[in-house]
Amino acid sequence: MDASWDALARAALSTVLSENVARFKALLSDGVNSDARFRELVCAGTPLCAVYMEGMADDRKLSDFALRPCEAHEAPAGATVDADYLIHSVLAVSQCDLEQRVEAILKAVATGMTAILIDGCDEAVLLETRGYPARQVDRTTNESVVIGAQEGFVESLRTNMTLMRRYVPSPRLITETISVGTGVPCQAALVYLDGVADAGVVSAVRDRLRRIGAASVQGLGAIQQHIEDSPWALLPQLLQTERPDRAASCVLDGQVVILADNSPYALAAPVTLFHQLHASDDSFSRWQYGTFLRLIRIMGMLISVFLPGLYIALTDYHMHLLPLSLLGSIAEARANVPFPILAEILIMEFSFYLINEAGTRIPQQIGSALGIVGALILGQAAVSASIISPILIIIVAITGLGNYAIPDYGFGIGLVICRLFVIFCGALLGLYGVCVAAFCLLTGLCGMRSLGCPYLAPIAPKRPHNPDLFLRLPVWMQRRPMFFAAKDHWLRSGRRGT
Repeated sequence: MDASWDALARAALSTVLSENVARFKALLSDGVNSDARFRELVCAGTPLCAVYMEGMADDRKLSDFALRPCEAHEAPAGATVDADYLIHSVLAVSQCDLEQRVEAILKAVATGMTAILIDGCDEAVLLETRGYPARQVDRTTNESVVIGAQEGFVESLRTNMTLMRRYVPSPRLITETISVGTGVPCQAALVYLDGVADAGVVSAVRDRLRRIGAASVQGLGAIQQHIEDSPWALLPQLLQTERPDRAASCVLDGQVVILADNSPYALAAPVTLFHQLHASDDSFSRWQYGTFLRLIRIMGMLISVFLPGLYIALTDYHMHLLPLSLLGSIAEARANVPFPILAEILIMEFSFYLINEAGTRIPQQIGSALGIVGALILGQAAVSASIISPILIIIVAITGLGNYAIPDYGFGIGLVICRLFVIFCGALLGLYGVCVAAFCLLTGLCGMRSLGCPYLAPIAPKRPHNPDLFLRLPVWMQRRPMFFAAKDHWLRSGRRGT
């Protein structure tokens, strides 16, 4: 069955309409597949057949601008109705293409386009009639901001490309559409600013997308795993955002943005560690406010990774470094706790993220009840039963808050895994273990790449860059582009923020 289907799909169209219609009916399982539609009609005495998928193609657009004009058209004497004649003299659809390959026609029909088969012609006319239901542009759900644009990407690739053009209204904005996947393809778009993005980076991203050999690619999540430099690295090597304004800012910095159908967010590359700590609010706030909030996020990241490990190292191995009053409070709080500190921390970490995951998946109507049960009842009960010490609840709460200050969701999960590594090192070797863990993490960051760009650049290695890393300086001082942009691009003399 598969061999015969492939043989039919790889053949070219013939000039006999009945043969072409029979072939497409066999390929689309006519009689079983209720969505496949074959509308036969006559245009100026020439038989035609419109092939489309019900629900994927817009019925009104198909009827008003394709079927009715064909049936009502009267050709002049001596005119031959073929594909070129339909496009230039009959059809009122703005986007029309010619195609001879059956496989390409099938893929277009599956995405909502309509194929017009013509008797006596070995070419089909593909009409842009896509009109399937799609979610309207709405507020973002994961990257909320206080100041700034409130629009977010949606699942429609066409809508997302339009949003990008709204935020970057330049004729130099290039969108390359690439089909990713060999069996069930996914339509992706490569978006960059011509002359600003480095040609080598654009070529590298394009080649990696085209080399994806998976039979099915389910959106940007799968694309990210196929094209990233280090699949075993804990931290993401591409920036994931659901905000068009942030994606537009990446494009203006010389980065490449990837969009995909059915994915309500975008990927930007190359990125560095500092991109993961920046938020859209920084660009819309005054530079003093943006700098303050950015320092808060950096401190939150450090607290999230190292605070539990430092606590267990100090209380188990280096009690002499703690003030006597604090040491006495810790000893008194843990006097009746039956578990060692490592087990106590692991129990609390597991409970914290179990509540977090349950709160994410639970229906919204009972989400508040879960928060009350998890935060108040279970925590208070654990302390009253002397299972957990009160100070550890404070440690875990501060750690969780620091983790939630990270703008990027994937980056925050990577930090959780890093924190567990630091906890085990601190439990085994004390402060020496924490230092070893920090050295290993820093070494791993130095070795990471994002589309060939060092993950800690422009600090390590040192590169010329826009002064917008740890601090957000005034926009009139941010004249230098990021190091991965083209060296002599046409935005170089502009005065803008990042």
